Amino acid sequence: MKKHLVILMSGVVSMILFGCAAEQAPQTTEAAQTAAENSGEAEANADAAGDASYTFRMGHSQAPDHPFNDTCEYFANLVAEKTNGDVQIDIFPNGQLGDEATMLESCSMGTLDFLMANGANTAAIVPELGFLGVCYLFDDEEHIARAADDEQIFDMYTEMIDAKNLNIKLLNLMGNGMRHLYTTTPVENLDDLKGMKIRVMPSAVDTEVWNTLGANATTVAFSEVYSALQTHMVDGAENTFSSYAASKHNEVAPYVTMTEHQWLVTELWAAEQTLSGLPEEYVDAIYEAAKETGAYSLQYQLEIDAEYQAQLQEEGVTFIEIDIEPWKALITPLHEGIAADLGCTEILNRINELR
Repeated sequence: MKKHLVILMSGVVSMILFGCAAEQAPQTTEAAQTAAENSGEAEANADAAGDASYTFRMGHSQAPDHPFNDTCEYFANLVAEKTNGDVQIDIFPNGQLGDEATMLESCSMGTLDFLMANGANTAAIVPELGFLGVCYLFDDEEHIARAADDEQIFDMYTEMIDAKNLNIKLLNLMGNGMRHLYTTTPVENLDDLKGMKIRVMPSAVDTEVWNTLGANATTVAFSEVYSALQTHMVDGAENTFSSYAASKHNEVAPYVTMTEHQWLVTELWAAEQTLSGLPEEYVDAIYEAAKETGAYSLQYQLEIDAEYQAQLQEEGVTFIEIDIEPWKALITPLHEGIAADLGCTEILNRINELR
């Protein structure tokens, strides 16, 4: 069983090196309108915050028109509102302050105040968080929403993180979209998948999952996936609809199999040094804002993905509905072993209770 932990930690470090968290998506019409409105609110708050007693920086790795940025602005607006404008948080998108690994280190050192990060990269310093990315761990939107909002799960992770003395505080857990399989030829069942070269994130756990499903898991840098599909170096890949459309992978892999295999988990973080310098009521306000942002983030991402799905259908992409039970039957037996290796058995038990 210990092999799971070793390969998982090496895998998540590789994910940082390949920059997997930089998988981005521009916004579509309705979502963009919402983002624009939130952006206007953020500018208004920034103008009004000239008299703010505290001004902080928040970073993330995605583009200004990505849902990450809108989520960060939503969080910043809530904090300003809950502190009567006394706390201003300025957003730095697009990796301006470094990649997620660098920003996590900056938070730990106290040179960056807040961060929104992909769960895959935070697992590089908190391996236990990698467990939340295991395929078929969550049943549906309601299940991941309950788990992300669950006080017991949050408290267990907070305990683990605080015990590591990382000088960084987890503010919340957020569901952030669902990944599906897309391929150059149709996949309607596991027999069709057998032997196909599927690009996976550079995670040993993902490799194990797709090999268990019968595919030939292949690691390719995200920036090279288009050409890999085009030249048949790989036969397929997997991602959210947003990233699939934004990267134009539909041009070379026009078949989407609705595998619903992985719900993404992201987090909001704060530097311990930042929080320790604030009045208690402001710290409480920040945690409250983070919790409210979690529910917003999931809904916003799902709205964008739904818009993209409609757009992709109009552009000729074929969406294939399948019975996912045979797929889940192969993968769910892996959950207990991975959980045990990561010290997450209690978390797995709680997630199962919330089904």
